Amino acid sequence: MESMGIVQARTPESVKENATNILEKLGLNMSTYINMALNQLIIQEGIPFAVKLAKSSYTDEEKIKEVAATLRMEGLKLSDSDLSMLQEIKSGNMSIDDARAKILSEV
Repeated sequence: MESMGIVQARTPESVKENATNILEKLGLNMSTYINMALNQLIIQEGIPFAVKLAKSSYTDEEKIKEVAATLRMEGLKLSDSDLSMLQEIKSGNMSIDDARAKILSEV
């Protein structure tokens, strides 16, 4: 069996307590979770979740306009129905899977 090393980390007590409570509900302890996280770091050769400095600087309106401009360059355009569907997705009233199914049903 491989010899074990010790990893120590300082964290606010409230973070430790909340994490411990969640891990207990999952049937895990902190040591097991840290080992899982470190193994994923090794397997994925990077942090296994998104690490971002800030949210997108584009507004939703700017994103839609950029998509529309790209489509126009290809000789296509977003219809009012397409714009409505994008807004439904953004508002959480339609899932991406439902939108994909709707688009495929129209083809």
